[in-house]
Amino acid sequence: MIRNLAGCPYCGACEVALDENPLVTFNPGGDELPCPHLAWVEGRYSQWELSPQGINRAIGSTEFRWEPPGAGAAERTEALLPYLKELVHQGPGWAFAPPTPFALQMLSAEEKGTDQRGRSYTMWDVDGWAVFAENPTAFWAALTECQQRQLASLEMPNDKGT
Repeated sequence: MIRNLAGCPYCGACEVALDENPLVTFNPGGDELPCPHLAWVEGRYSQWELSPQGINRAIGSTEFRWEPPGAGAAERTEALLPYLKELVHQGPGWAFAPPTPFALQMLSAEEKGTDQRGRSYTMWDVDGWAVFAENPTAFWAALTECQQRQLASLEMPNDKGT
């Protein structure tokens, strides 16, 4: 179990963790339910090994994701995925961020080992993000329009010449 990856900044009542599969889980040892402010979780768990030559190399990784329950949640997330990834990199101050209050938390954890020479190396790591919103329903409802505005800003105007 990898614990304490993120916690809700609104209510303080949601601990995001990974179980041994690794799948997203909440409040290990408690009610195991996400708080009402959690909007989205996505990341990658990677395992590493130290080669005989002393080089740390990835031996496997898997992505994990959690969307709020509801009809079509996975399809909605897939349609918005490029926008969502840009949003988490740009943050709430981005011109194309939704107008509803939300907070981003980076997920980061790792375990180190020590080789026979006493050098430290990474055994596994987790990278990703969790999105919390005051109102996740309003957050998700605003994303399609925000994505459309962002895509429209990327379009080149027609140059028909004179």
